[in-house]
Amino acid sequence: MWAIVPIKRFDQAKKRLADVLTAAHRKNLMLAMARDVLTALHQASQLVGILLVSRAAEAGSLAAPFAARRFAESPAANLPKALTEARDHAVAELGAKALFIVPADVPLISGAEIDRLILAHKTVTLLPDHAQVGTNGLICTPPDAIPLVFDGKSFKAHAAHAGNAGFVPRIVLDSGFALDIDTPDDLVRLLRQSQRTQTATYLRQSGVAQRLFAGHSPV
Repeated sequence: MWAIVPIKRFDQAKKRLADVLTAAHRKNLMLAMARDVLTALHQASQLVGILLVSRAAEAGSLAAPFAARRFAESPAANLPKALTEARDHAVAELGAKALFIVPADVPLISGAEIDRLILAHKTVTLLPDHAQVGTNGLICTPPDAIPLVFDGKSFKAHAAHAGNAGFVPRIVLDSGFALDIDTPDDLVRLLRQSQRTQTATYLRQSGVAQRLFAGHSPV
């Protein structure tokens, strides 16, 4: 099983946080979250490898400490297209028999949780966000078991695709994957749930955390 981690350009990251974070803060936040995710994947024993999907200039130096491969998607590819291209590459070039798609903005995940999810996995495993709207993690065996949607509200679509393909998806709620970072409230939830992540450390050391708890004032 290979993990696939898609990352957009860091200088365009997390625009929904623009009211409370500068562009530089958003870039550094994205880097910290990606390191948390890659650290967890690197610590997992049930993965063969990690494939980082990104055309960003920073992707190479980000991937290196985690022995992650890098794949550059087509220039005009949206997220579902980029993931589909990466999936096909993982199968054809890396010999992947199963895939675990993990976004780069779920900093609360751990290697131990990833291993538990893989060991319990059969065909399709869905890890929705806390509102059960988006898909924050997807495990597929075989890799092309279902179409990849990932449009921000893909949980029900992925579940429907699994049913249409004859699979009964395993749905895991309230996992470390449930919190993805898109809004100031998400940042506050992260800080309240964990102080040990690299993301939380960055938020504290940069002064962002203090301003967030003071009322989400601009930083």
